[in-house]
Amino acid sequence: MSDPRSIPPPIRNLTLRNRLCELLGEALRNRARAAPLYLLLVFGRVAGGGDGREGVSRGALIEAAARLFQELGLNVSATAALDELLADGLLHQDLAGDRDLRVTPGIDLAPEFRAASLRFGAYSRALEALYRRATRSGGEVEQALEEAACLFNEGLFFEVHEVLEAVWLKQDGQARRLLQGLIQIAVGFHHLENKNLNGALSLLLEGWGKAREYGPDRFGVRLDRFLEEADACRRSIESLATDAFDRFDRRMIPRMELLG
Repeated sequence: MSDPRSIPPPIRNLTLRNRLCELLGEALRNRARAAPLYLLLVFGRVAGGGDGREGVSRGALIEAAARLFQELGLNVSATAALDELLADGLLHQDLAGDRDLRVTPGIDLAPEFRAASLRFGAYSRALEALYRRATRSGGEVEQALEEAACLFNEGLFFEVHEVLEAVWLKQDGQARRLLQGLIQIAVGFHHLENKNLNGALSLLLEGWGKAREYGPDRFGVRLDRFLEEADACRRSIESLATDAFDRFDRRMIPRMELLG
């Protein structure tokens, strides 16, 4: 990346990871559906770090979320967003004392609360980058690549895979091969964060090979510099071998730049 943002650590619980990806997918398609993710972001902030097990006051959480929703121009009830997360099990609610309702992380979220909180921040930045775009592309492939770029630039490599794969499965010809190449590059970086050196190197190379078959600008994405920098990452990772897990400079990871 061209700036020093950190890569959010992976979520190990697959049920939690997949549920959060589902919420993110809904938010990408419909801004009003971003409310649960923004509420999780606020929960992490109000909890003040740590593992969140002490919980936060339901009233304080709703009040803080409502303020953020208003700042973002999100016309959604914070209470409704919280109740959805409670029903989903991502958050849990207990009565503490006589009247104080306390909200805590749910059973899947609690063990991974620190990692998930960093991901909530990355989700919110990616969503705001997408929402700030003056116009959205009309084609399905172009829209998916817009979403993927915003996610990739926040280090959300698994989520890039999820967004692009849903479209890749329906394509053929050059669009299918380009999407597959970009998916492989994203998953290569995801493997690196999961300490899978061979998987990272092989997919970064395969993805680069597929995506470089096309011109510098394809489906609204600037490819030349992105692919050049992605391959430089691969070479650096290869030279470091298993030391890359700790020593590879994540600032080298390129940004996926969009046209327009």
